[in-house]
Amino acid sequence: MKKTITLLLVALLPVLAMAQNSAIDKVFKKYGDRDGFTVVTISSGLLKMVANVDDDRDSRDFLSRVHSIKILATEEHNHDINLYDEVLSDLDKKDYEELMTAKTNGEDVLLLAKKDGDIIEELIILVGGKDDNALVYISGKMNMKDLSKLSSSVNIQGAGFSHLKDIDKE
Repeated sequence: MKKTITLLLVALLPVLAMAQNSAIDKVFKKYGDRDGFTVVTISSGLLKMVANVDDDRDSRDFLSRVHSIKILATEEHNHDINLYDEVLSDLDKKDYEELMTAKTNGEDVLLLAKKDGDIIEELIILVGGKDDNALVYISGKMNMKDLSKLSSSVNIQGAGFSHLKDIDKE
């Protein structure tokens, strides 16, 4: 009986892991190959390679704990698409803590974190509005200080990283 249960859990683990981010994966799959969208995926392999050549010990430690970074952004304004609304309509928000919301000049920004204690395992940055439309998904083992550092090291216009700079002050 124990073998059967163990086998069943091992068989279902990949399915359960994929289901956790189905709303995010759905949006990346839907828009990833369309004209007018930019998709950037940074794998753990590249992050570890960068960590190995970085002279800053804190950056090296942080990069070694990030599993992946995925960014989806519109290249030009599209009135028919709002990634912010689309992700939120499918995302099970009960698993996430809302770190920050901002509404200004017709633009909505939302930072959500899936946490295990003080460790952030997933971070979602959603930006939707008339000028910017972006989704950033970061997985790993991060803390608030890491997120603040990430904002200063990543400069991608319209992707919402600038909103991370004050997150560790909350």
